Amino acid sequence: MNNKKILVVISVLVFEMFFIRASAQVSFGVFADPQLSWFNSDTKKYDPNGSVASFNVGFSVEKYFAERYAISSGLSLNSLGGNMRFSEIFKLETKDGDYDVAVGDNVKFKAQYITLPLGFKFRTNQIGYSTYYANLGLKGNVLIKGFAWEDKNNVERETATDHFALAFASYYIGAGMEYSLGSDSAIQLGVTYTSGLTKILDVGNGAINSQCISLRIGVVF
Repeated sequence: MNNKKILVVISVLVFEMFFIRASAQVSFGVFADPQLSWFNSDTKKYDPNGSVASFNVGFSVEKYFAERYAISSGLSLNSLGGNMRFSEIFKLETKDGDYDVAVGDNVKFKAQYITLPLGFKFRTNQIGYSTYYANLGLKGNVLIKGFAWEDKNNVERETATDHFALAFASYYIGAGMEYSLGSDSAIQLGVTYTSGLTKILDVGNGAINSQCISLRIGVVF
C-alpha cells in the first residue's frame, strides 16, 4: 500500500470518528495560512541557508468532547521548502537533467504536500467577543511534487521529486484567538510552529528536517 492510499485510509477513519460517531459539537473551518519554512540538518555536510515563503490552504474540523476541549483534524494543500548549501559536490537530479552543484552553491527546494493533522485544541471561555486557544498535535505529510532552483546551472523550477521523502511526520504547537461574528461563526487568527520528526529531503547520509512558522488566517463556523 503506497503512501497516498495510506493517507486515504487514515482520512476515512478520521471522518468516521468525527461524523458517524459524533455525539458532541462539531465545528468546521477554512483557512489560508501564509508561512515561512526552512531546513534543519544534523550534519555539517548540509548547510541550511534561509527560508522560503508559501501557503498552507485547507479546511479544519473540531469535535468537542467537553465545553472547551476538542480533537482537531482537517486536510490541506501545503507548500514547504528551504534553501540548502552543500560542503561537497552535489548531484542535483531533475526531470530535465542532472547537474553538478559546486561546493558552497545554493539550491532552493520546494514541494507540495497533502497534510493531515491530528491533535488537541484547548480554548478559554469567551471574553467579550474573543476566545483564546492553544493547540498541539501531529501531522502526516504526503508528497505530491517537488521542485528545485539553482542559479549557476540555470535551474528554474525544475521537477525534482526524487530528492524529497515520499512522506514525513511532524509535530505542531500553536496559539491564537477567535473573534465572534455571531452564532457559531468566528474569524480565527493565530500562530503555529511546526517541526519535522522525520526527514523531508533524501539527499544522502544525514537527516534534513523541515521547520515552519505560519500565520493562521481563517473562519470557523
